[in-house]
Amino acid sequence: MSPPSLRVQTVLYQNSQASLGRFLTAISTASALARAEGLVGQASLAIGDSSATPVLTHPETLDEWLLGVPFDTVGYRHYGANLGSAGGHNRLFEDLVEDLVLVCNPDTYASPRLVAELLAPLADPTVGVVEARQLPLEHPKAHDPATGDTSWASGSCFVARAEVIAATGGFDPDLFFLYCDDVDFSWRTRLAGWRVVHRPAARVFHDKRLTAEGFVDAGDAEIRFSAEASVLLAWRYSRPDIAERNLRRLEESPDERHRDVATMLRQRQRAMGLPEPLDPEGRVAQFVDGEYAVHRFSYAH
Repeated sequence: MSPPSLRVQTVLYQNSQASLGRFLTAISTASALARAEGLVGQASLAIGDSSATPVLTHPETLDEWLLGVPFDTVGYRHYGANLGSAGGHNRLFEDLVEDLVLVCNPDTYASPRLVAELLAPLADPTVGVVEARQLPLEHPKAHDPATGDTSWASGSCFVARAEVIAATGGFDPDLFFLYCDDVDFSWRTRLAGWRVVHRPAARVFHDKRLTAEGFVDAGDAEIRFSAEASVLLAWRYSRPDIAERNLRRLEESPDERHRDVATMLRQRQRAMGLPEPLDPEGRVAQFVDGEYAVHRFSYAH
């Protein structure tokens, strides 16, 4: 059988030219190595841009960053609006014809064997999504050390079968504009019958930082949208008890941003704008100590 075709895609938002160049050079190297080993057939690169003004002002600079010309086609689309990560990737999914799609953040930098390692678990037809290991701040959620099975795959870097995208519709940007879109996508993937696995050997640098106190540095958008998702995920996955508990905590929070989110969610609740509940038997959804998987460790303690 011929090797599968692969699309690499990313969504930009006000990224610097230098950061984009580092991202493209690294993912280009990893893709070229996988093709040289016969693991990938046709390959394409798709870039969406949600920035107010185009990040890629001179498309010809792509030639400088794409070392070894590992991609048969390269596409760049400036949306002219902030679609969020979920909406931007879904727009790119619309013309997906490749067998596999590698979704990655533009603030990641691929190790040389990233693509090759991500593809390895897909030899098992039950695996639908394969997640990379993030460095230097490894994600603390647990995975089975023998099979790699995990609750969900981080949208910072994963590869998925095109059948998974077709069956799930990809992300749900109407519900999860930024954060936890990957959790929801992973859980719907598992509900559809595929496995989601973590691949420790597939290493990617993700530009995440710790504060001086040793906590993960969260920006304003992460604080707001992760708070919103803590309620919306519970509503969607048939846990109204957790949704109500989390909503009350937001209402009582000393953080004004949390209270603003709570006000919006209460209005949505009264307007009957809640998501249709899924997984009433609790087959895939995990709500553990405020997280969406069992964690192996915590950066907060």
